Amino acid sequence: MIATLRGKVLTATDTGLIIDVGGVGFSINTTPNVRLTNEPGSEVFLHTTLIVREDAFTLFGYQSSAERDLFLLLQTVSGIGPKVSHGILSTLTIAEIVRAITSGQSKSLEQVSGLGKKGAQRIILELKEKVAHFGASAAKDEPEVITDGLSLAQALSGLGFNPREIEHALDIVKNSSAHSMEERLKIALAALHSGAPRG
Repeated sequence: MIATLRGKVLTATDTGLIIDVGGVGFSINTTPNVRLTNEPGSEVFLHTTLIVREDAFTLFGYQSSAERDLFLLLQTVSGIGPKVSHGILSTLTIAEIVRAITSGQSKSLEQVSGLGKKGAQRIILELKEKVAHFGASAAKDEPEVITDGLSLAQALSGLGFNPREIEHALDIVKNSSAHSMEERLKIALAALHSGAPRG
């Protein structure tokens, strides 16, 4: 299995990044946060897993080993495949996923495209005990994944916004009803493009 990749970003695609590793271009499915925070020419290090199917070999890459491990754990649930697992991690942070499963609240999971109420309930039923331990490990080893504000600030910084603009965007997001990282990022970008303070 390809466990990690380090290389230079060649370009972003609709679903991820193409990374040059020793002269070979790897197409990797990533979360929106990874795509937005790694510009062409920058070096990136990802924790990856290769999903092999009869008609395709697909690489998925994440910023932390905790995200990759959760991606694999989600697929142990009956009826949950790589596409939905990746969709969950693209929509929610690890902290949000763990909180939804351990508390038995399926609504945040239900917002993931292709999952639905029954799929969300299966995840809660089958992973409630497993993910509680996983979540504790993730919080200890990967503190950045539970700091939503920091993740958003890093994403905006990677897009070239200055500290004053980022602070303004974070204030807007904090007062919104957005739950997922992708929703928060959309609100932040909308606020900045509509006229954030410059300087």
